[in-house]
Amino acid sequence: MKLFLGILLLSLVYIIGWYQLHGQFISEWFNKYQYYLIWISVPTTLVSIRAVKLINEHFNGLIWPNRLLTFTVGIILFTILTSLHFNEKISMKTLTLLFFCTIIVAIQALWT
Repeated sequence: MKLFLGILLLSLVYIIGWYQLHGQFISEWFNKYQYYLIWISVPTTLVSIRAVKLINEHFNGLIWPNRLLTFTVGIILFTILTSLHFNEKISMKTLTLLFFCTIIVAIQALWT
């Protein structure tokens, strides 16, 4: 349960962060209200800290499984959001990398 909640919270943070960084290329609103985006960083940082703590507790305090899992979740979400908003096609290379990311998540989640 800690792992699931940690990944869910971290996914929310990554999605918000993606829009904070890349929203400027989607809508002028993001350029106009940059300072609001800065203030959103405070609560998302707190949520991120909680998410990493939950994932870390799931892995009994080990840091590397946490890092690999969070990196992989970030890559998957980045690929999905970039593909949706910028119509960047997923190449065979990217698809292969996503496959490996999925394998990493599965190994981290299931191999205890």
